[in-house]
Amino acid sequence: MILMISFFSYFFCSSQMKLNKSKEIDILINTPWKFGKTNEVIYTIENKSNRTYIIDPFGFYGESYVLENGKVLKPTTYLKNGYYSRNDKLCHEDLIILKPFQKLHHSINYDKNNRALYTYTKPNKYEEIIKSSHNRYNATILGCDNFIKELESKGYKVLEDSIVAKIPLRH
Repeated sequence: MILMISFFSYFFCSSQMKLNKSKEIDILINTPWKFGKTNEVIYTIENKSNRTYIIDPFGFYGESYVLENGKVLKPTTYLKNGYYSRNDKLCHEDLIILKPFQKLHHSINYDKNNRALYTYTKPNKYEEIIKSSHNRYNATILGCDNFIKELESKGYKVLEDSIVAKIPLRH
């Protein structure tokens, strides 16, 4: 009985939200997303086609920001980021190869440009606005051009997609 109550509580208190525009690939997140976590966010990525896709989890570039009670929240501070460049070994480790009809759980950085940190106050309502895109150019900014060319010669396709989402945040 307790297990059934727990299941329905989770099911009704949390749902999955599609973040991207593609009809062949779904990038889903459980919402509302709990902010202030130290763990990375794991997304569900599902291929609904018969193609094999290449996705760079660091290949989404655009803009994102947080709304507090419907108004843009100014960041408290910005993270400093060094330059990250990949060699062949890192390309094999980093890139997601999503086979036809495969579903996996993986972390992605939905906006590589975003380095803002925010301070949240418990009674306020927060939402994160994301507008970013993933394409061949973005997937090769950090390296991996030769590896991606090799995969494309085998018929793999780099994901051409965008994320346009408003994710509700909770404490």
